[in-house]
Amino acid sequence: MNRIEKLKNDVYSFEELNTLEKNATKLNDNETLDLITISRASKTAKGEKPKSLVDEDGKPLTRRARREKI
Repeated sequence: MNRIEKLKNDVYSFEELNTLEKNATKLNDNETLDLITISRASKTAKGEKPKSLVDEDGKPLTRRARREKI
């Protein structure tokens, strides 16, 4: 199954969609960006939520978030 089919079938998680969006933006791939937007809306409509990047104390959970906070 290729990337386009997986996007149409909502196979990717929110984290994977973020990575795909970064790559598609660099490549100016408008078709993929449109499918990512649709996939996110579909996941949200189904009740799925992306993982939070901060804990209950407001501390960033990822290395990248901690680095960007500084």
